[in-house]
Amino acid sequence: MAISRRTLIERIDRFIRSIENHKGEPDHWEGHCTLQALAEVNAGDVERAEAKLILAKTPPALREPQDKASVPADGRVPTAAELRLELERIRSLALTS
Repeated sequence: MAISRRTLIERIDRFIRSIENHKGEPDHWEGHCTLQALAEVNAGDVERAEAKLILAKTPPALREPQDKASVPADGRVPTAAELRLELERIRSLALTS
């Protein structure tokens, strides 16, 4: 059974908060995958967003080479503040729709 958009937004919020509380900033993988999850939530594709969030949570030792290929090495890593800002923007849109 698919989860709701609101539930997924809450899960992304908890993940970003865990980064803020424990590490301060996401690593390249976490930042890229979380940004993709946010984009999918914004587009309304909750299932794809959930899959991207699961990838974002993958510990470094368990990240598969084929998954790493989808994370651009030369892209700038979004900060935790940028992820939080995008999440709040999407959350406010979800509340008004």
